[in-house]
Amino acid sequence: MSIKKTRLSIILFILVISGCGSVKETTSVWKDNEIKIDGDISDWQNALISIPDKKFAVGFKNDDKFLYISLITDDRMKIMQMLREGFITWVTPNEGDGKTFGVKFPLSNKDMEGEQLQSMNREPFQRDNRDNMEKQFVRLLNRQNELEIINKDKFPLSLMPLENKEGIKVKLGYTANNFVYELQIPLTTGENYSFPVNAAPGGKVSIRFETEKMDLENSRGAMREGGAAPRSGGQMPGGQRGAGRMGQGMPGLQNSEPINYSFDVILQLPAK
Repeated sequence: MSIKKTRLSIILFILVISGCGSVKETTSVWKDNEIKIDGDISDWQNALISIPDKKFAVGFKNDDKFLYISLITDDRMKIMQMLREGFITWVTPNEGDGKTFGVKFPLSNKDMEGEQLQSMNREPFQRDNRDNMEKQFVRLLNRQNELEIINKDKFPLSLMPLENKEGIKVKLGYTANNFVYELQIPLTTGENYSFPVNAAPGGKVSIRFETEKMDLENSRGAMREGGAAPRSGGQMPGGQRGAGRMGQGMPGLQNSEPINYSFDVILQLPAK
């Protein structure tokens, strides 16, 4: 077992949200440690929420200035969706005059080559395949150097570099077969930020994760050009203390559903 994977297994404590319905309510964790938006899960110890049957886990933290969001998955179909179709985190304050906006990153990359699509779906995860996949992810992620802000109708409001003065930071990483997404968004309009959440600790914010539905026919055609049709072997973040393993994923490209999951997040107050 690799050092990175061992480290991930030690630090990953995943809480499971119970209940029914597509919207879950949770309370964020007060940020008591530095969070680097670098695509590394180590800043999220004891702060991840496993989504039953969705094969990913999320985390929410805040201080008095920013909301921090993390998503982790090793489901290759979801990873491929995010990289090919783009990924949107929607933000809606539940109070005040704040408006819904979305942070789109990565941007859609529909010119992914058939060979890339095929190898990203190859099963099983032998060591050589893992190394090759990590190299492909790094190559794809290096092409993502901008983020887009969109309104509720998906009309683009701003296209900005990842290094910007708006207080918005986002990063993707790939570590120990896990795809890690991290996002930072300003809570208030301090420092003249253009796209704040407009919420304060103690308030509530709605967060929705979304990928566009994949064009399966084009994807199958691209993969046929690159070789045989792949099988899906994605797995879901487990719900046990100290476990970073993921369960068996859905077989078949046709069974992959877009990510569309919502949370009502109560922003944590600082400890007295």
